[in-house]
Amino acid sequence: MRINLLKKAIFVQKYGTYTNEMVVIAGVTDKKEVFRYLKKIKAKPKFSKWLLENFDDWTDCLKNKNKGLFCYNDIIGEGTVLLLRSPDDSWEYWEVLMHEIHHTVQHLAKTKMMFEEVEAQAYLFEFLFHSIRRKLRGVDKI
Repeated sequence: MRINLLKKAIFVQKYGTYTNEMVVIAGVTDKKEVFRYLKKIKAKPKFSKWLLENFDDWTDCLKNKNKGLFCYNDIIGEGTVLLLRSPDDSWEYWEVLMHEIHHTVQHLAKTKMMFEEVEAQAYLFEFLFHSIRRKLRGVDKI
């Protein structure tokens, strides 16, 4: 199967059966582009402010040491962001995605008090990985 790997992407990722959502930002380093996207989706002002205030620091981390970041702010509500470098179809890239999704699932398990629900966590992990990977590979629409 031929893939159409995106060079960069911004999209909202739903958590399946849970009401939570996260913004996925892959390969985007322009804060103005992120601002336009947040405005387009009518993101909550507190979430947008938090994301934009921290965006430069996060992208610096991606340039210098981290390959991906999962960021959250429980004070403003359920605001979560997954940041990744520009997509490439390598094992290393997908392993980074899996690593960050693990943080995502653990955060949701904590906020939804589902630490004992290990099977639900496993299904959520699988759902998020497949959904995000298919979007980044251009298989599913963003």
